Amino acid sequence: MRRVLRILAFVCVLLTGMDSLHAQRRRIFTDRTAFGKVTYPSTAVVTANMVDGYVKVTGSNRFIFPTSDNSVYRPFAASADGTTGAYFSANPAVAITSSHKGGNYPPLPTGAPFSPTSKDANIGKVSPQEYWDINGTTATKITLSWHLESGMSSLAPGGNLSKVYIIGWNGSRWVKIPSTVDPISLFGGASYISVGSMTTNAAIVPNTYLAYTFGVDLSSTREMAPGADSLLVAANGTEILKPGSSSADEANAAVYPNPARDRIFVRNGRRIKQVSVVDMRGRSVISVNRNYEKGINVNDLPAGVYLVSIEDDKGKITSRKIIINK
Repeated sequence: MRRVLRILAFVCVLLTGMDSLHAQRRRIFTDRTAFGKVTYPSTAVVTANMVDGYVKVTGSNRFIFPTSDNSVYRPFAASADGTTGAYFSANPAVAITSSHKGGNYPPLPTGAPFSPTSKDANIGKVSPQEYWDINGTTATKITLSWHLESGMSSLAPGGNLSKVYIIGWNGSRWVKIPSTVDPISLFGGASYISVGSMTTNAAIVPNTYLAYTFGVDLSSTREMAPGADSLLVAANGTEILKPGSSSADEANAAVYPNPARDRIFVRNGRRIKQVSVVDMRGRSVISVNRNYEKGINVNDLPAGVYLVSIEDDKGKITSRKIIINK
């Protein structure tokens, strides 16, 4: 009997330790559809709160974003001033999560849902458990975390983490982003199949992708560093990852300036048929099919994050996130 009690006590300690990941943090809510956010300086170390919604950082220190969704705490990390992001404890193929005000949010962010069948050939499976919306115009390495509920053991073939990568939705499909498992995770301990984190090998402009999650690589060997053809070099010498396995047309697609205030300009590898600007609620606020060469007036739009979709003459749509500042 005494032995049974000791075993039960040990199990309770384990469960308490697992639950404390969430229970010891106070939940703060923001309105995801209105792009409400909590802002922290990059020098802050947030241990008491977790934010159910968007978090923004000011400053360029590496910051661990205390993002959560319905008490599921899943932080990410970045080190670029102005980076903003939220975690969604939902299948990206559905992209619907519940609101603290009751009911469900619509599919978020703009451009969702994200089909698990639209992916590069080297991606075998897309996580059905979670995803992040990360925004920003300055390149930074991005770190994503997982915990027991992430189901990484069923995602990784044979429990092999070396086959799992961060993947991003480039507007039409999931692409692989070269990334490496962190020896010490965002949770403070070693990374392993039940809890851990991984970081992109190169800096990424967060707006390059509409959503981020984990995927399984089908190739036989893991890339330990990004290939030369996966990198762009910014004027300051920073290596910036471009969308993996994108066509030349997709890689050439651009919306600028970003952030913008009065007008935006678009560029594409093919002739442009139509340009649409969509807000965070999924509403088309601007649609232009001519004279876009002179710029598109966005002066009347409220400040925030928008999705700009460029449709070419073959009907192919490429999307880019853009920030409107006032």
